[in-house]
Amino acid sequence: MPVSVDIALRSRRAAGLLGAGLLLSASAGADPLEERMPAGLLIEMVDPTLCAPPPAEVADAEILAMLDSDDPEMAPPMTGVWEHEGERWRAYGQGWFNDGSRGRIAAAELILRSDEDLLHYLCLVLSPHAETSMTEGEAALVGPAVETIEGDTFMAMGLLGERQQGIGEVLADTGSVRFEPLAEDALAWQLSFDGQLLGMDAQPMEESIALTLEGELARDDRMRVVDWGSDELVDAAAPAVSEEELAEVRALFMEDISLELEPVLTPESSELVRRTVYRYDYDTFASLSDDSGWQSTRQHFLYRDGEQLVPFQRPTGDVDLSDFFAGLLAPDFVLDEGSAGDFRELLITLTGEDFFDEEEVQVDNVVNFRPDEWLFFTGTFFDHYKAFAVYTDDEGRPEKVLYRLKQQPAS
Repeated sequence: MPVSVDIALRSRRAAGLLGAGLLLSASAGADPLEERMPAGLLIEMVDPTLCAPPPAEVADAEILAMLDSDDPEMAPPMTGVWEHEGERWRAYGQGWFNDGSRGRIAAAELILRSDEDLLHYLCLVLSPHAETSMTEGEAALVGPAVETIEGDTFMAMGLLGERQQGIGEVLADTGSVRFEPLAEDALAWQLSFDGQLLGMDAQPMEESIALTLEGELARDDRMRVVDWGSDELVDAAAPAVSEEELAEVRALFMEDISLELEPVLTPESSELVRRTVYRYDYDTFASLSDDSGWQSTRQHFLYRDGEQLVPFQRPTGDVDLSDFFAGLLAPDFVLDEGSAGDFRELLITLTGEDFFDEEEVQVDNVVNFRPDEWLFFTGTFFDHYKAFAVYTDDEGRPEKVLYRLKQQPAS
């Protein structure tokens, strides 16, 4: 891994960018996906300094140049292939391991690169399962729904994101891992799995994922061995602690979280919506200094629908947002020339002004070529336009809201 990228990754918290919204993804229920330990919490327990995208001052072009360098000193110690939505992305990265009384933990920080030189970032943790203590040889990877399986087993979980936005939570379902010792503080490993991606709303996404990796792992004594299958969210390599001590630690943790909920749009202030839109901000470890790397601020928009909280997911690819807007927009809202500007302002409120980069758009920012189709352009994606596409019924009420990375000016 290039030195400048390595320093940037290891100096930040996992909960900074990739984990936005994911620590809240698990809820009570019988579904194995709901009962699992969230990936963000697992990463936090293993090593809170793991995994964040490079800082803004390291440009994508600089990262690509380092990945393409012929200098052997720049070569990443780990390579592989990431498959998602029918595309094969190259994977580059570095990894670490540590051993404890209850097995081995391993983690990898990966840059994923598409054929079009798009970059995603994946933080992956491999943890023992069902009291596996294997430190050499081959073991199976299993998913959250597994009950029993013969032999040693590990579970792989991770967080996938872009520079400023989380995409989802990665869960392995089936696969294998192999460890071979190279030296006292180095391992060779091979890993492959097929799995699933949970979106920012913690719901499974339709497309499947797969990852293969091989390379070297370096020992990191700071990493804690956490058994994924353990009922206690404690360091599995450390001596057991009492329930009283755990309660005290939990209380301190909760005291160090700052929460703010602010209404940004209400039915009284806008005829577009039937429910109040809230901006939800929270800081973790906010009492520590800003330069310590331990402060993480996150922001979400949501509304309440009965007993449900419905969050808005800032789009990172093609996505259907119809259900979100169906519950938010007023039943009598009609999209027409008079209301199109207000609807665009609603989109900007939910996504942020930085989401709209319209300087390269060679048509009007709002286009209505057909009576039932409205396009709200947000910028360009290579040779294509990015846009929200809204389709209405005969009376002009929105029936479908889509976001597309490759939207034609007229369809």
